[in-house]
Amino acid sequence: MMCPHCCSAKTMERSDRTAHGYRLFRCRGCGRRFNERTGSVLNRLQPPTDVVFPIVLWRLRMKLSLRDLAEILLLCGLVFSHEAIRDWEARLAPLLCASAAGARPAAAGILTRYTSK
Repeated sequence: MMCPHCCSAKTMERSDRTAHGYRLFRCRGCGRRFNERTGSVLNRLQPPTDVVFPIVLWRLRMKLSLRDLAEILLLCGLVFSHEAIRDWEARLAPLLCASAAGARPAAAGILTRYTSK
């Protein structure tokens, strides 16, 4: 893994993990310690990624309100406020929209003709 501070490839993985279970690394070049989320949009995000991403997808795809999502999560046993969900959406929605735009066909609305050989 590249060091997010000095961009050196001289990193080594440490045996311990963060409190949330993420891998820790140490750069031999600059001596700094970092984890696998350092330098990304997910840095300092406490809930696991596999919990946050579906919630943001539900918000974008199903047009649910923030308070409705908080209630649904409460029924599932997860306690998050609507402000937390709004913050996750602000962080992750641009990434999800950019990746979805890359998966779409270049010319929307134009039918592609398939020829059989």
